Formats: sequence, C-alpha cells, structure tokens
Amino acid sequence: MRKNFEIIKDQISIESVAQYLLGRPVHGMYRFPNEKTSSIKIYPQTQSFYDFGRNTGGDCIRLWSHVKGCDNWQALNEVSAVFGGISTALSETDKKSIAERIKAQEKEQEKHRQAKRREQKQWVMQVDRLHEELELYDNLLNSPHIPPLSWVWTWCMNGKQLVEHKLNHLCGVPD
Repeated sequence: MRKNFEIIKDQISIESVAQYLLGRPVHGMYRFPNEKTSSIKIYPQTQSFYDFGRNTGGDCIRLWSHVKGCDNWQALNEVSAVFGGISTALSETDKKSIAERIKAQEKEQEKHRQAKRREQKQWVMQVDRLHEELELYDNLLNSPHIPPLSWVWTWCMNGKQLVEHKLNHLCGVPD
C-alpha cells in the first residue's frame, strides 16, 4: 500500500498537481479555491507544499486531499487517474492487511471508550459521595443540638471545608 503512494510521488511532480488544482501561481504562491489572497507555497526541491492560511502541508497526495477535501487514499486514486492512469489497485494481501489493521484500531478505540466510561462513572460516584458528605456536615452545622464554636461544630466545619476543597479539585474549580 505504501508502495502505491511512493510510485505516485516519484512519477508526478507537486507543481503539476498544484497547477491542475489551483491554476497559475501569483507571486510564487497559489490560491486556495475561493480565496482572495494566495496562501499555498510549493517547494519543488522537497516536492512539498505548505498552506499558511490553514497551517497544513505535505506531499502531492496530501495537497490533492487538502484542496479536494477527501482522504489520502481517494486522493491517490484520483491523482493516478488524472495523471496517466497509474494503477493503484490493492492486492488481496493488502486488502486483508488493511482490514485487520482497521479491526485492531476499532477494537482499541472501543477499549479506550470503555475505560473512559468507567473513569467517568467513578468520577460521578465520587462527586455524589462528596455531595452526600457535604449535606451531612451542613445538617450537623445547622442542627440546634450542636452549639456554634464547640469542638463538634469545629470538627464539622473543618470536614465541610475539606469536602468542598475536594469537590472543587474534582470539578476543576481554581482555588
């Protein structure tokens, strides 16, 4: 698969792709479609480009995908069709390899999503527990049975402040 990209990049110059997609350069720079000022610079020595207006760059395949708004594989196929019909057909082993990599990536993404859900659930449980503890301290402090400034009142006030600090920390509230 990588071989297909290398074949195209070796046979087609980035200037040819830029002129096909963007027309003639103005003061050495190309205009992105529907743009008033030029922002794309072509570097023939390295066969690369950089779009200063969108902070992106790359080779001729990436230029095509950037301008056309498609993925690199589609760009590869379109470039090969436009510039000489270079074959980029995949062999069966390439197809299987790609399918296996996609399945592995999807499996890894699902594991990551499940871990994120577990983490969020633990966070919610911890916040709920702290809210319950805060409510307990509030009820004790407002109780007529605990005189203000007694050791129990002071202990509850310290506990309440600690719980509030933990909640602020968990919820990202700055001190």
